[in-house]
Amino acid sequence: MTTQDQVWDFTLLDTGFFRSGQPFIAGEGGSRGVRSIFPPTINTLQGAIRTALATAKGWSPADGQLPPELGHTDDLGTLSLRGPYLLFEDIPYYQIPYRLLVKRESGLKPSKQFIFLNPGKPVNCDLGKEVCLPQPLEKLEGAGSSEGLYISKTGYTSILAGLLPLQEEIKEERDLWKEEPRVGLERNDKTRTAEDSFLYRIQHIRPAKGVKIRVIVKGLPANWPELSSKILPLGGEGRLSAVEIKRLTKEDEKNLLPKIPSLVPATDGILRFTVTLITPGCFQDMKKAIRNGPEGIPGRCISACIIKPQLIGGWDLVKREPRPLTPYLAPGCTWFFEGTVEDLPVIENLHGACIGEKAVYGYGQIVIGKWEVV
Repeated sequence: MTTQDQVWDFTLLDTGFFRSGQPFIAGEGGSRGVRSIFPPTINTLQGAIRTALATAKGWSPADGQLPPELGHTDDLGTLSLRGPYLLFEDIPYYQIPYRLLVKRESGLKPSKQFIFLNPGKPVNCDLGKEVCLPQPLEKLEGAGSSEGLYISKTGYTSILAGLLPLQEEIKEERDLWKEEPRVGLERNDKTRTAEDSFLYRIQHIRPAKGVKIRVIVKGLPANWPELSSKILPLGGEGRLSAVEIKRLTKEDEKNLLPKIPSLVPATDGILRFTVTLITPGCFQDMKKAIRNGPEGIPGRCISACIIKPQLIGGWDLVKREPRPLTPYLAPGCTWFFEGTVEDLPVIENLHGACIGEKAVYGYGQIVIGKWEVV
């Protein structure tokens, strides 16, 4: 069967709500209410994409199952996805790898200082014996996690090559989107009065001008009809987004990802490289993946920079109920590996690959960098 590959760029027309793992239960979520996940997960985006494609084929929700080419509730059919990717003014931005610590300095000209983490000397700790915990290469008072900082593709390329990023390559979350509180109340349409115990508070997302969410869609049958409408509901509350669709070229894929650096063995003959997630990672044995790195990576895992897992669910369109929450490793999580020069072809081919569970959905996409013993 002849297929086509496409680029889907989503732009929110107003605010959006993309539910996190917080429950809608009184007393839960704190004073801010239930927060949104942004960028939205591929669980949300694939639902919007497949529903739009099915509708273009003449399908309606009353028909039940999607057209067979689009799979079913737990299968993508002939499709495969990559992303989502956050774009600002058509430049890809990614969560900074957690291999970097940041010190934020306030003042008239706020700035940020960064420092790399590398595996330290073996120690005995609660994780076991002879464990190489990440250590900063030099002292930087006040440095902390880089969570919530985004870096351009060019800046990410520098980090993978072992270079610290420039200030102009970095954006805070608040530069890319803002949270707006919303209060909701369910109404009884018959009595036109409020339902008891159905008051809720949520946080909507308002992206900055120029922010888009990109998804790569592969494997769509070549003769599939075009969408009749480029305005689609996306996320909770039926909020609307515009979508631009174009053919995927090799240049499009190349321009999305940071470049892999030149990897060469050190003077001791050991090839040292990093593996970093740019989309959430789903692994069957999460504990093993954290300690030993994802399966399929050649060499030996020495250490890792990992933050707490994300809980991702979604909406089951067929069952009309939320999907169970599942832990995923967050984008930016990094592993340090040691290998040999014989491993180099395999390592280079892994740059941009999706590994682990649900790789066909785009989960577990990785990039390869380098680290050195100093």
